Amino acid sequence: MKTDFPIISSEDIPFITVEQMKKVDELMMGKYQISLEKMMENAGLNLALLCRKLYPNHKSFHVLVGKGNNGGGGLVAARRLHNWGFNVKIILASEEDKLKKIPIVQLSALKELEVQILPFFEYSIGEEAIVLDTLLGYSLKGNPRENYAKIINHVNNSNLAIISLDIPSGIEGTSGIIYEPAIKADITMTLGLPKTAFRKNHVKYYLGRLFVADISVPIELFNEIDIEVSSTLFQKSTIVEIK
Repeated sequence: MKTDFPIISSEDIPFITVEQMKKVDELMMGKYQISLEKMMENAGLNLALLCRKLYPNHKSFHVLVGKGNNGGGGLVAARRLHNWGFNVKIILASEEDKLKKIPIVQLSALKELEVQILPFFEYSIGEEAIVLDTLLGYSLKGNPRENYAKIINHVNNSNLAIISLDIPSGIEGTSGIIYEPAIKADITMTLGLPKTAFRKNHVKYYLGRLFVADISVPIELFNEIDIEVSSTLFQKSTIVEIK
């Protein structure tokens, strides 16, 4: 599968720990006044753009949504793909009232658009589709809970291609601990910078092809936390493939 995205060597881009990424989020929302909503919108838009570029002939997408902000990015991607004429199905791993504040707002917009929304226990594969994994984020501690585990096992046992947002669900972002179960992705689109776990050989098996997407983190912010990032990283595209 060829793409028109720029390619960068893994030796030419820094990798970031969970603690550093939390500091990035803190500075983004504080000092730089770039809201979580804006970062989520950037993440979801880039995920949708990646889907459209890599799978232009696939018309259906199943978006697996967790209760946190990773799920919020998935809901943004779902809205974008719906607006572009793709068939979108949303599968919620948690009850709606357990979603965080911003994902709830995103879900409300999708309800207005009459996008199909299913609880996890009603989900069956049933059609050829691309699966978007936006269940769990990079700071996971412990095995995915029952609902999440069921969905992860379900899609892992299917023949559908899986794209993970930021990190395959079930993997810790710094150490690379693989919890049970974990998504085996065909493609991972990580946000801002790749996570240090991605350098580990046992984690690479779960990543598939690796892309990094711009969520508008200023270069100056990375410099503040002693991470050197090329100012031209996203000059040609907001999505770059790492090899």
